[in-house]
Amino acid sequence: MQIRWIEDFLTLADARAFSKAAENRNVSQPTLSRHVQALEDWLGVQLIDRREHGVQLTTAGRIFRGFAADMLKRTYEMRTVLRGQVPSKGDTVRFSVAHTLSLTYFPRWLRSVKEKLDSNVITRVGAVNIPEGVAALIEGASDLLIIYHHPQLPILLDPKRFSYLPLGTDRLLPFSAPREDGGPLFSLSKATLSAIPFLAYAPGSYLAHAVEMILLGAPERIPLERNFDTHMAEALKAMIVEGHGLGWLPESCVTHELAEKQLAVAGSPQWSCPLEVRLYRANDNGSQMAERIWNLLQQEAQK
Repeated sequence: MQIRWIEDFLTLADARAFSKAAENRNVSQPTLSRHVQALEDWLGVQLIDRREHGVQLTTAGRIFRGFAADMLKRTYEMRTVLRGQVPSKGDTVRFSVAHTLSLTYFPRWLRSVKEKLDSNVITRVGAVNIPEGVAALIEGASDLLIIYHHPQLPILLDPKRFSYLPLGTDRLLPFSAPREDGGPLFSLSKATLSAIPFLAYAPGSYLAHAVEMILLGAPERIPLERNFDTHMAEALKAMIVEGHGLGWLPESCVTHELAEKQLAVAGSPQWSCPLEVRLYRANDNGSQMAERIWNLLQQEAQK
């Protein structure tokens, strides 16, 4: 059996068409078909039901698909280890970072930390929603957690076991695509009579709670018609830029779009709220590099 047979089979199972799978694997369709047939011959079972229209997996094919994916993953991991490309545990810092911050804030912040430490910080970063990140920190699956905080939306971590440092601030603001004159296409103003298409965060996400807090605290009620939701601020931003409606975004993730005049602020300050960026750690964390980072930031905070 060859690894490429498994790769071809998994690609075919995902693409559901021999022609598309062959294109994705950059091989001819007959070659891909021969590899799948060779895999079936080696296993002694039929993986593809060729009597059905299109590509359908047999019962054996569906069972093998899970095994194949795991086998391939382990094979890649083994090759990485044998080539010496896995950093030693003591040199690696495992970060859990809120999705939005992982794309906007974290890369710049990490560069600054590396420059100040004058050291190569080897990082393993998981982009998470905030509950997932908190759980990873509690379970010891990450060394450092970077998330948003607001006093009305506190993160419930035992202060005896976990500490935090403030890293900076951000703001959650309402945005819309701009009109030709630069003003917002959709606006949170008293003059608004018809419902505004509302692009929202998925229920239960931290930024969804923050937006709800803004709406509940606003001195006036504006008709909003919810027609889209997502966990990802970047997906929400793309929808706003294309003119699908109005939504709230962290200011840190729209720097480029504001400079290019692709977005316009869609409401007065009463429709915004500050967000603190915080770094959390477990007090008994054993990572030496994580401890160096913490000590550096703690010293800066005390200046």
